[in-house]
Amino acid sequence: MKVSSLIICLALVSLFSVPVSADLNIVSTQVIQTNESLVWSLDWSPDGNSIAYVAYDDSGRQQIFTINVDGTGKKQVTNDSNKKWGVAWFNDDISYISYDTDGLEKNFLIKPDGSGLRKLLDDKIRQGRAPGDKPPAPGGASWNPKTKTVLFTSFDAAQNEKIYQVNPDGTGKKQVITDEFRQWNPQWSPDWNSFVYVSYDGKYIEQLFTANADGSGKKQITFDDIKKSDPDWGQEGILYVSYETATSSGQQIFIINPDGSGKKFLFKDGFRQINPRWNRDGTKILFVDIDPQGNQIIRVLNLQKPAATTPSPTPTPTATGITTPTPTLTPTPTPTGTPEIKETPAAKSALKEVVSSMLLVLVIIIVAMLAILGISNILSKKK
Repeated sequence: MKVSSLIICLALVSLFSVPVSADLNIVSTQVIQTNESLVWSLDWSPDGNSIAYVAYDDSGRQQIFTINVDGTGKKQVTNDSNKKWGVAWFNDDISYISYDTDGLEKNFLIKPDGSGLRKLLDDKIRQGRAPGDKPPAPGGASWNPKTKTVLFTSFDAAQNEKIYQVNPDGTGKKQVITDEFRQWNPQWSPDWNSFVYVSYDGKYIEQLFTANADGSGKKQITFDDIKKSDPDWGQEGILYVSYETATSSGQQIFIINPDGSGKKFLFKDGFRQINPRWNRDGTKILFVDIDPQGNQIIRVLNLQKPAATTPSPTPTPTATGITTPTPTLTPTPTPTGTPEIKETPAAKSALKEVVSSMLLVLVIIIVAMLAILGISNILSKKK
């Protein structure tokens, strides 16, 4: 084998040694022009064509607004003087947190046209802290279209936040997770069988946890010493807000697989990012982008989903062009097709590690061969 041939091989290896990953690609970004300098607490409409958010009206009062993604059709939904946060758009209602007549924080529901205002649960218990409280736990409610139930944060008898489930008519309230730590910001998974939430670890660091719909199977998925907030579970992973380091000044949005692997920045450009929200089909991400002067804009990331990716955490095998020659189908997936490797976040991560290791070994072998040939040529010349 000639040295020139080996050099060509090495060049080819370098050319194709890009990360093997099913990561989403950001194909474009978009700013939704709302004509406000302060906006917060966002969520998508069920069809993904509009958003709901909080901003100030002309009188300086915090209100819920809706607007189409293209910036048209802006409409004020609420019209009272109370502060608002924790917006979540259910199928037929927009949920938000505000103050009741007793001065306590409550979850309210209102139709997108401004009609039908009511409390989710009419009791005398706080349902979340205000954003200015220390520590803040402002997460709103989360709607499950499969079970027609709502997850929300409320206080127990000891005045600690706990996660509860309730029917949208206010009946059937029950505590979902019982442990000694505070819990808040519950958000359902895309298959509606699990949820992610924020709680303390043993060192009282705010971490992300997941659990089954009934509260069983609790699992911690983040472990560093930097606090986390505002999680949202989409088809391609869990978004959350944190800091790059313990001394960083600007919050950023991260994405992590539901099993805790694959943590990375979602979108590193910008000074500060908050309130990330997936749309329901996993093709767009909404968030608030804040510049160093404090100006806030609503930004949308338009994503390109990888081929053969199915919703996490319970993917369904899909037919591909790679099949085995067996004449009949069997219920057990064949080991020859690559989609089985890509279907779960853990498999994606494992595939990346295996391929990267293989490429590294291949490069080492080629370099060793080059060295051996070089020495051989020198010895031949001496003869």
